[in-house]
Amino acid sequence: MDARYVLVGNSAASLAAVDWIRKYDREGRILLVNREPGPAYSRVALPYYVAGEMTLEDLWIRTPRDYEEKGVELLDAAPVVAVDPEARKISLADGRSVGYEKLLLATGSECVAPPVSGLSEVPVHYLWTLEDARGLKAAAEKARTGLVIGGGFIGMLAAEALRKLRIRLTIVEMAPQLLPQLLDEEGGKRFGEAVRDEGVTLELGTTVRTLARKPSGEIEAELGNGRKVVVDLVVVAAGVRPNLSCVTPEVCEIGRGILVDEFLRTSRPGIFAAGDVAEVVDFLGGGQRVLHAIWPSAVEQGRIAGANMTGRQIAYDGSLGMNVVELFHVTLAQIGRFREGPGDDVKLLGGGRGDAYRKIVVDRDGVVVGAMYLGDAHGVAEMGVVHSWIRRRARWKDFERHHQPRFTYALTVRDVPEVRT
Repeated sequence: MDARYVLVGNSAASLAAVDWIRKYDREGRILLVNREPGPAYSRVALPYYVAGEMTLEDLWIRTPRDYEEKGVELLDAAPVVAVDPEARKISLADGRSVGYEKLLLATGSECVAPPVSGLSEVPVHYLWTLEDARGLKAAAEKARTGLVIGGGFIGMLAAEALRKLRIRLTIVEMAPQLLPQLLDEEGGKRFGEAVRDEGVTLELGTTVRTLARKPSGEIEAELGNGRKVVVDLVVVAAGVRPNLSCVTPEVCEIGRGILVDEFLRTSRPGIFAAGDVAEVVDFLGGGQRVLHAIWPSAVEQGRIAGANMTGRQIAYDGSLGMNVVELFHVTLAQIGRFREGPGDDVKLLGGGRGDAYRKIVVDRDGVVVGAMYLGDAHGVAEMGVVHSWIRRRARWKDFERHHQPRFTYALTVRDVPEVRT
């Protein structure tokens, strides 16, 4: 079995790559290899499925007919176990092999299991794949109490879903605040208060030391601070890492993920990488490489990788981290370098007072490099403006006068036509 284009993965990066391959090559055979069964689904919508706000049918973002119309052959439930860059072929778990001219590695990421004694001896749940979501949903229907290990982005999505099901929750986070990768100290404090207001118990600055099943069927967790928690349900959300299960250093150069150049090429001819697994340049510069496991970056990288697989030479200008989500009745948004460093200047819109927390970070050259928002859903629209300005490397002084009480897209477009890039 051979194809001109072989794509490993069936989510944002691969789907975007298909679209842009077909933009430039309408005839080349495309084979999409997926470790999970079935067509593509929305990973970001899984918490809404667990909470009962979406059905299984709502999750599908592709149907079998969609693949057919794009001329894509889907091999599902077919994990890739090895890549042979010399022979230009991949090996599947069922013994088959697939030859390629151009290969895209878009294998995504996988959950990390924390070092908790007894973790493998009790039933625990994750929330990363559709199978995970099905298992968590079924368990949640019978639970009254729950423990979430990890107060990061995935952990809070899981907690939000369980809160909607009226499950009494305890969240354990090793950092001194919730969402440490998304919020600064002030933001974490405000968000923590909102979570506590919903009756959730927070155990911050500690870890889960042990898990054990009691004769009643409940699970007892002993925390690093000595406290014990007994619950019906445990969710593990200790973070994710690039899925390198089929990629070794012999295949291509690896750092924390697969290293790619500005054209999303790996160190091996004919092999590209995109999405969560790709370690790419940071849009904010500094020679840094980043791993951003976010949907918009995966789509952007997939498009460029797909085009370049057909022979185009489109450069990727780097990944800009961004998250927008509503959790516990608070809308949160973060773009770029939201936590200031040496030489940075911080602008608190509205003086940092009131219900909304609106922060802009400006670097020593006056360029806007990051922003953060906590508040209601109405105020988050301005973050779209800020995102555009960061992408255009705009300077703070160009829109400074619009920040009281709130700048708008209309004002910035009307009054600041000259944007430095």
